[in-house]
Amino acid sequence: MEKRNMYLEKIEANIDKYNDKLADFKIRVTEVQSDLKSEYLLQVDNLEKKRDEFVEKYGQIRETSEHAWEDVKEGTEKAWAELEDSIEKAVSRFK
Repeated sequence: MEKRNMYLEKIEANIDKYNDKLADFKIRVTEVQSDLKSEYLLQVDNLEKKRDEFVEKYGQIRETSEHAWEDVKEGTEKAWAELEDSIEKAVSRFK
């Protein structure tokens, strides 16, 4: 049980960190040239969708039994890696 709880806390911290990065990214929208704003906003929308998908997977882990959470964990890890990669690519693209 403790291992699962530690994992859930780690995910929560990662979600908070991601939300902070996404908020910073949204702030940049006001600083970009008008011709880039639509592309920026499209990226923000995409990142928010990916975050929402990840949060859904996180919810699945929270709802699974103690014995089944390891099975869901693999999908969550993959989703997190994709989410993290997406934000890093978006941020580096618009620097």
